[in-house]
Amino acid sequence: MADKAENAKAFGALLAQAWEHTPSFIVSNDDYIYCLFPADETKEKWVEASITFPDGSFEKKEIPPTTAIALLIEELKVLPDYGADTIVASKAKLDEAASRLATFT
Repeated sequence: MADKAENAKAFGALLAQAWEHTPSFIVSNDDYIYCLFPADETKEKWVEASITFPDGSFEKKEIPPTTAIALLIEELKVLPDYGADTIVASKAKLDEAASRLATFT
């Protein structure tokens, strides 16, 4: 099992990729940071990744587009519990989310 610092580094790279790909979905809340984005321009495979706080657990999966849509719907269902401001929709919010990864080093 990778340690928290390795998990944070791996997730940070995915977070940067998610920001660069369109479409993508990123949320950051007290419990986790989550991203969902196409693996390449074909959009035939998607990447779903998350890191949880405070334990630093990291998950990454490559999934088909239909599964990505289903997972997006599931994530949207819990959004009211965390608030719409947890959606990372600006570079400032992305930087804020990325800076949280430093707590694992």
